[in-house]
Amino acid sequence: MVVLRERSSEILASWITRFERSTLRFRRASKAEAHTAQVASLLEALGVAAASGDLGPGTDATRELERNAAFLGAKFASEEATGFDIAALLLELREALAGMLAPDDAGGLVRLFDWLTVIALDTFAASGVQSLRERVNDQLEVGTPVVELLPKVPAVLLVGAPNAAVVEGLLARAWMLAVGTGAPCLIIDVGGLAETGEAAFEQAYTGFLAQTEGSSLQVLLASARRALRERTAARTTERGILLQHFERLDSAVAHSIERAGYVLTRRR
Repeated sequence: MVVLRERSSEILASWITRFERSTLRFRRASKAEAHTAQVASLLEALGVAAASGDLGPGTDATRELERNAAFLGAKFASEEATGFDIAALLLELREALAGMLAPDDAGGLVRLFDWLTVIALDTFAASGVQSLRERVNDQLEVGTPVVELLPKVPAVLLVGAPNAAVVEGLLARAWMLAVGTGAPCLIIDVGGLAETGEAAFEQAYTGFLAQTEGSSLQVLLASARRALRERTAARTTERGILLQHFERLDSAVAHSIERAGYVLTRRR
């Protein structure tokens, strides 16, 4: 494919026109000029692959092309573009190339670009999901209550499906709050955790126990399902730390208030 070297500027110009006018694009949030460098890099990789004579999907010759396609998918995801823009970029580039190649070369190009488009869209979707997970975890880390309900009555109220790193950070903050206030108890309410969040809690709780080992702090676990409660109790006992479970958060709060030296009275 000598045409890739000799007419690369012409191919890029044709692609820019095709991309801007492509009927595959709906929102048209992306401009061709923002992706010209990536397309030029893709053309360069295509020229190297073509020199080997083997443009079959998944071959050693097309590995750099596949990396370029994956990078494009991740880049579009970071820009909050759409999969339609990615498809337009690659398929319009394919059409620009096909118009300048011999029929024999153009046939193999169609299959190759179909494969590159699949790779780019797969990376786009994976990057989007990962970005969403990161945003959710950031929101949970910032928004999860780690509070002192009353002086010397600290509590952390875990919710949603945070990952283990987020839960570990929240437990560490709660531990520092308990130590800083001289609290006798720390309330950990897990009633708001999703199933995946419970798994993350169990993973992070092991590290929390290592941090609190040797402390006189009593852990008050609230609203835990039976299986989670039993596993948590076993791990805590192994470390020589006191743990008590309460079915309801208010019961844990009442116990913690009394341990902190307050007297609870009920008004009629």
